[in-house]
Amino acid sequence: MATIKDVAKLAEVGVGTVSRSLSGNGGVSAKAQQRISQAMLQLNYRPNSFARALSTQRSNIIGVWLPSLSGSFHQHILHAIELELRRHDKHLILANAEGAGSNEACLQHLDYLIRRDCDGVLMVCPEMAVSDLLSAQASYPPLVFINHSVDLLSAESFSVDHYLGGRLAAIALLEQGHQNIACITGRLSAQDAQQRQQGFVNELARQDRPINPRLVIEGSFDFEECRAAIHQLLSSGLAFDALFCGNDKVALVALSMLQSAGIKVPQQVAVLGYDNVDFAAYASPPLSTISIPIEQMASAACRRVLNMAYDLQLTIPKVESPRFIARASTP
Repeated sequence: MATIKDVAKLAEVGVGTVSRSLSGNGGVSAKAQQRISQAMLQLNYRPNSFARALSTQRSNIIGVWLPSLSGSFHQHILHAIELELRRHDKHLILANAEGAGSNEACLQHLDYLIRRDCDGVLMVCPEMAVSDLLSAQASYPPLVFINHSVDLLSAESFSVDHYLGGRLAAIALLEQGHQNIACITGRLSAQDAQQRQQGFVNELARQDRPINPRLVIEGSFDFEECRAAIHQLLSSGLAFDALFCGNDKVALVALSMLQSAGIKVPQQVAVLGYDNVDFAAYASPPLSTISIPIEQMASAACRRVLNMAYDLQLTIPKVESPRFIARASTP
């Protein structure tokens, strides 16, 4: 197997020149660079990534911390991050904190990424305490937060206007004439779920249609917990003519369970989701939803961490506002 010394000998340059060529640090003449490239090709030389990291003090790896790997929401985020990193010849290491429980246990997964010499870390962390995020940001390499607004770290936190998303859901259902609107929220310990629900409830109250608290059920985005929440709503005996769901996964389960119970959608109950993930348009009936720019949010956050970690000047796009997407699950 060829070594850097073999490349230097064939290219008739010093080992230090080859090292500077590989790292991109320091001047290498065009002629020397051409000879080095030809020598590497001739010898089928592949630079050792660990050796390169030692010489540059950079691993070219960005860590991604996720609370869960389930669901299309996180898949869209990962897809956007991976594409952005690939454009800049960087790589990804993933830490999945699902089931970790406490904030302290979750932060141990952050330590896992740091121990692997990540140059920066992206955290999808709507349920993490702000105090923990501030502490982590002060202690670790560049950290950028996705789907979490931290006022004291506004430049490093990227989220969506979930309050507006909740308002748009209320406006859409009220404009369709619905009187008794039920809601299955996400886990209200999460910032995004709180903001979404607050916008929804406040808009209903503003239009003199306050929601019946008994028609609000806190759920989560686990399939079994989705089923349990919808079963609780159907078993309550309370009449409702529309259902706003905290995400499209909950709405998909609702479509199935409502129709299994003999309730026609949208004739008897309209169903509105949230996120506009890939399967929403292919549900039966196709799901009306509040579309949020998941991949744009993730891409913007990724560009921020790249700028911080590698002194780049990438343009960071403004994250767009949510919007209502009308399909057949609402009139």
